[in-house]
Amino acid sequence: MSIKKFVKFTILGSAALLAGCETVELFPDGRQGGTLRSDVPVLPAEQVPVMQPPSLPQQSQVASSLVIYVSSMTPLAGYIPVQQSGQLVYVDPTQTLVRNDLQNAIAKQDSAGNVFVDLHFSPQGSAKLADFTSRNIGKNLTVTMNNKLVSILAISQAIDAGHLFVPMSTAAQASDLEQRIQDGE
Repeated sequence: MSIKKFVKFTILGSAALLAGCETVELFPDGRQGGTLRSDVPVLPAEQVPVMQPPSLPQQSQVASSLVIYVSSMTPLAGYIPVQQSGQLVYVDPTQTLVRNDLQNAIAKQDSAGNVFVDLHFSPQGSAKLADFTSRNIGKNLTVTMNNKLVSILAISQAIDAGHLFVPMSTAAQASDLEQRIQDGE
């Protein structure tokens, strides 16, 4: 096959492939960013624990693909039950960090072979992270991406350095998460 025929065939194939694609509006309802209460997946009413309060505190209007919640493994007043990947966790929709709180995300591997994503927070995000972790020692940070569970991290001390290390199973998963965060997906 000549090069001209190969190029024409490639262009024709690409055009046919792209003809079936649609553009997707990231925020079709005009939101500017953050997580809305309606975006937090919840359990059906019959599975909500008895300790769940009848009304939850109002959440700030945020919508983001990356959301880090303060969470608990046991029901607490004001926390919403969420089940992802077979894991039940109770998240506080009023204590969240989102993509806009970050400056950077970098996939890394330490000398022991542990793979993680290093989240670098902005000055405002660093202040929120320090505040949330200092007030919630003994609870967790639940990291989600596009409403899917990424990791649950125990809060054993205040994190005031402006970095959060999210452990990953493989280097490929870490690179994928880094890319998705940087792309604002």
